Amino acid sequence: MNIHLDTIFDCTEKLLARWRNYNNDSNQIHLNMIEQCQQLALAIFGFIAFDFDLQTLDNENNSDKHELTRAFYTHLSAAMLFIRLPTIIGRLYLVLNPEYRQARAIIDRYLQQMIEQELQENSAMRAERKRTSFIASLITSLQQDEKLEATKIEEDKKGLSRAEVIGEMLSFLSAGYSTVSTALVWFIYFMSKHSQIQSKIKRELAEYHLQRLSVEQLGSLTYLDCVLRELFRLVPPVSGTVRTLVVDDRLPASGAPLKKGDQVFIPFYNLARDSCYWSESMDLNEFHPERFFNENMAYNNKAASIPFGGGHRQCMGQDLTRLELKAICVRLMQFVTFGDGGPEVNAGGYNEMDTILPKHIGVTITFD
Repeated sequence: MNIHLDTIFDCTEKLLARWRNYNNDSNQIHLNMIEQCQQLALAIFGFIAFDFDLQTLDNENNSDKHELTRAFYTHLSAAMLFIRLPTIIGRLYLVLNPEYRQARAIIDRYLQQMIEQELQENSAMRAERKRTSFIASLITSLQQDEKLEATKIEEDKKGLSRAEVIGEMLSFLSAGYSTVSTALVWFIYFMSKHSQIQSKIKRELAEYHLQRLSVEQLGSLTYLDCVLRELFRLVPPVSGTVRTLVVDDRLPASGAPLKKGDQVFIPFYNLARDSCYWSESMDLNEFHPERFFNENMAYNNKAASIPFGGGHRQCMGQDLTRLELKAICVRLMQFVTFGDGGPEVNAGGYNEMDTILPKHIGVTITFD
């Protein structure tokens, strides 16, 4: 994880430098915070997963540099509508939606550029990076002759076609960037609403001044850990997940029958608010990091807090997500203070896309 920290800090500091350029006489700035967080997360993930500079943190006035952020927003909005529609209608919607087609073309262009850049790499060097680089691993699996492979039966095909590689890249990028950016937006929102919590984080960081922290130092920040755990409890990356039964079964409490092939929805959002599983000493609908000071007292069942899923099918990228989010939050807290922009613009609420975003967020940013 250490190898990624400098990348995370570099990108976060680039965002801070951009904010400084918007500084005005009152030492405060006002920006589209959701877009800012998405651009930061895309930049970081581009470097970490694909060794590619997506340039989303470059000159704010250059609209071409931020077309990828807007394209992803359009793509994910369409995807959320697609999964709520019957399959045939959903596919027809995507085919006939010009905004979606344009967004997908932009995304595919960037992904093709990543592939071409990786193909320029020496094959021996790529083989060395295969274990630590997602893009190197994918390109190593790229079919050498797609036309030949297309003539084979499915069992005899080797490697991935370029279309399959792009599909894998899109899924990985969408999941990786949206989780971090959404959590970061919520962190900023909660800090703007809870100045005392923000102050406690800054006090915990005071001994480090403005230095970059190591993985070990990040791990020692127990109060920030509680803040982020409470954040993921109150607003998990997704509202829930679906699992498909592989054998017939019954619900333990009611005895209701479940058949093989049935799909069961596991509601992370609801579990985190169900008083059956949590201590009632603190309101489950309120943001209280202190809830996790004593983990054994926080809940009656650990399965009540599974924002990244549980078991062997839990999110494989959660460790990187937690590290990335924590490192970003630390760097932001070392330099700026977030304030409440007022009830009209900073009302919160929920807007569910592929993740759960604040419906209304309006904060002020003051450099310390």
